[in-house]
Amino acid sequence: MKTKLIYSLIIGALMATPYANATDTTVNQGSNLTSQEQSVKSNNAVKDHVKEQNALLEKVNQGVLDGYKKVIEATKLLSQEGKEKEAIAALQEATGKFDVALAAEPALGMVAIDSDVSVHALITTPDLVKADVSLAIDLLKDHKIQIAKTLLEPMKDEMVISHVYLPMATYPVAIKLATKYLVEGKKADALTTLDTTLSTLVIKKEIVPLALIRVESLLSEAANLNKETDKTKAHALLDAANEQLEIASLLGYTDKNSKAYDDLKDQIKAVKKEIDGKNAVEKMYSKVISSVKDLFNKNK
Repeated sequence: MKTKLIYSLIIGALMATPYANATDTTVNQGSNLTSQEQSVKSNNAVKDHVKEQNALLEKVNQGVLDGYKKVIEATKLLSQEGKEKEAIAALQEATGKFDVALAAEPALGMVAIDSDVSVHALITTPDLVKADVSLAIDLLKDHKIQIAKTLLEPMKDEMVISHVYLPMATYPVAIKLATKYLVEGKKADALTTLDTTLSTLVIKKEIVPLALIRVESLLSEAANLNKETDKTKAHALLDAANEQLEIASLLGYTDKNSKAYDDLKDQIKAVKKEIDGKNAVEKMYSKVISSVKDLFNKNK
């Protein structure tokens, strides 16, 4: 019981400051087809996605968040001797916050109270990924699992969006019950109820492949080039986009056997061919960028 309470307090402390971004990391395994200039633009595209997500995450129900903080405060008070009255006051204040929020919006369900966005970028090539996977397979065959894990751990190229939700259908009711137990002098029952209630928070994670963000960025840059005067640069951008698409597949973010993946590869190939042809490519670029967005949304 005491161990559970301490665990809940730790979790509560971790979530006391909402919307705190996790530390971003970059692993550089080797140079690929994306130039330094293109990398900067792709990185800015990733940063734009992070900003968009943070803007969405900040749309929080402040009353629910304030109520949750009061529950944490009450739980901490109950870990001390003789703090029952203060804990009751904090829980009553929490209930008031929840009641106001529900009165304003009775249909409130899962309410986000904490979120963060972290980025783990991997700068690599298809050949390097294949080599690492092949080595990992050999290690696993020899039951060198821990070494294989160390090798595979950096092989992620993603934005992870984590959300913590409070279930309004059950949370406020449980807090009222815990308050009732405290008023009746049943501190152990109140602690058990609070501990159980804190464990009902729902954590969800959304993974966004960075390689697909880079593909879109590279294609968008190529689309803005003059077909007649910038053929070489356009080809380079499309080759880099194709490489990033393959990396996304090799890392398991897309299915290389899927129709969407094959269609996108074919579209990039068609654009490359038409750059040297006589026809306009604007509509082709629009279509291929739209296909990237579709693949991106399917794999989020």
